[in-house]
Amino acid sequence: MYDRLGDFPVLDSYLSRIPARVWNLWLRYRRHTECETGFSLEELPGLSLILSDKHWVVTDSSLNEAPVLAWSDFQAGGRTAIHLPVVCKIRHYHQGAAVARDKTLELMVNELETRLRRE
Repeated sequence: MYDRLGDFPVLDSYLSRIPARVWNLWLRYRRHTECETGFSLEELPGLSLILSDKHWVVTDSSLNEAPVLAWSDFQAGGRTAIHLPVVCKIRHYHQGAAVARDKTLELMVNELETRLRRE
């Protein structure tokens, strides 16, 4: 598990929502794996995404895998329908985090769909 988030200062933190499509795909993928997973974000050079039940973290290999941004505190338990987004907390650890946020979710969807098709 990526446990270095507490070692870095948070530049910004706010509540947000993960689109239902992204969250539901994560749940489908999670049924097929029992551990944390990660992959590089090829369209965002040097960045990788680590996915766990506790948080999703974007790290930067040029900064010794320091966090760039993280989604955490998922509030999926209160959803009453699968088409609803999931409230979460987003933390920015790098000044470029906002630029990578939406693209990361797009790349995450592409990667998880590819992995699910292989199974």
